[in-house]
Formats: sequence, structure tokens, C-alpha cells
Amino acid sequence: MSGRPAMAARSGAALMVVLWLIVALGTISSGVLLSTRTATAAAANYRAGVAGRFSAESGITLAVATLENSLRALSGSTARQDYLNHLDLALGGSERGALGDARFAIALIDVSARLDVNNANATALATLFSFFTDAIEAEQAAAAVVAFIAGGGDAGVAAADPAIPRGLPASRPLRSLDALARVPGFPRTLAERASPYLTVDGDGTINRVTASDTVRAAAAGELRDEPSRILIVSRGWLQGQPATHEIQAVYAISGDELVLVRWREREL
Repeated sequence: MSGRPAMAARSGAALMVVLWLIVALGTISSGVLLSTRTATAAAANYRAGVAGRFSAESGITLAVATLENSLRALSGSTARQDYLNHLDLALGGSERGALGDARFAIALIDVSARLDVNNANATALATLFSFFTDAIEAEQAAAAVVAFIAGGGDAGVAAADPAIPRGLPASRPLRSLDALARVPGFPRTLAERASPYLTVDGDGTINRVTASDTVRAAAAGELRDEPSRILIVSRGWLQGQPATHEIQAVYAISGDELVLVRWREREL
């Protein structure tokens, strides 16, 4: 009879070992499943990012080709100015496109319709700022921007501003309008109000045909009858994915061709 308790004990021990093995295998399986899901999600995000960038770049290519073909077709005609001054219609319905399950959307912006922060003098900036604040604050803000760009003021600000590359010489132009809010002495609320009328991508000329009354009132540079630069904004994404890749490409108009001036990319 004494053998039965021993057998029962061995059976109980074996059962415990089996149960622990089941628990261990379940834990390992859960880990493998979680790792697989994580890898799958990472692969999906990577694919979405690649597809988004590819489609955004395709949008830029399409816009440039469409604009150059139209400029060549309209070369020497009075319709050229009308075409360039109506950039909202310039792509002829090709503002959106699809590449398989990738999508892109394009917008064209007349850079010359805005006052360029890097080329405008203090008087022009103060005039524009005065539409959004009192005269004293407008003059102070304009002086702060000009001093900052020229290299005056706090020398440590350039290093603290991610929009401004390190190692620039005395002149340090703004690379984005977001940098305005980080210029010492420039009110953040003024930056928000004035930004729709400003650019950092211009060449100092103003398109008097498309510029607003506010910009024309402040314009101190050369006045033109058509844009000298165009900003192409293209956003690409993979259908069903939230990630969006944006490319901002600035092109100068040289005869019937577009010449790349600046290229910016970011994830949204």
C-alpha cells in the first residue's frame, strides 16, 4: 500500500511540471505573437512612409512638368501672365492623384504675393506689422527681425533656433516663418497674425497683380506683373494610413523653365 502515495506524489509532481510547461509555452507564444505584431506594424509604418514620400515627390514632378509645358505653350503670349497669376487653376484638375494605393495632393503658392522677411527693410516690415498691432510695437518688431537677420542682437539665439543652421556668417536669414516667434523682441501673437502675408522664400520682388492691399502697402522692392517664384506644396500618403509626407519645393521662373531654389521635407 505504501507504493500508492509515492505514485500519487510522482503523478502530482508530473502534473505540476506539465502545468508549468503550458504556462511557459503560453508566455513564449504570447511574446512571439507580440513581437510579430510589432514587426508587422513597423513594416506597415515603413511602407506607408516610403509610399508617402514617393507620392509626394511624384506630385512635385507632375506640377513642375505641367507648369513648364504650359509656359512653353504660352511663351510670348499675353495669356502667360494670366496663367501665372491664377495658380489655383494652373494644374488643370491634376491637383490630386493616385499611384496604386498611394495618394498625393498639390497646392501652388505665388511667393511673390507675399513680403519676403529676409529681403525687406525695417520700414517695409514695420508698415506691414502695423496692420496687426500698434505703431510702436510694429517698429520694435521690425527692428528685432532686421537685427537678427543681419547678425546683431543676442549671438546665442542662432544656435538655439533649430530653423537656423549653425555656422552661418553675420547674415542669418530665416529658413521658416516659425522662426519669427523665436526672434528676441518679436511678439508671438504678431507672428501668427502676420505670417499669411510673409514668406522666407522670395527674392524681394512683389507681384502687384496677386499681392493683397496689405502687402502692396508695405512693398519696397521691385513690382512685377507675374510671380518670380512659385512654392509647390505636395503631400503624399498611403490610403488607410495616417502618416503624411510633405515636400515644399520653391522654384524660380526662368523663361519657360523652373529652377529649384529650395527643398524642404517633413512628416505630418
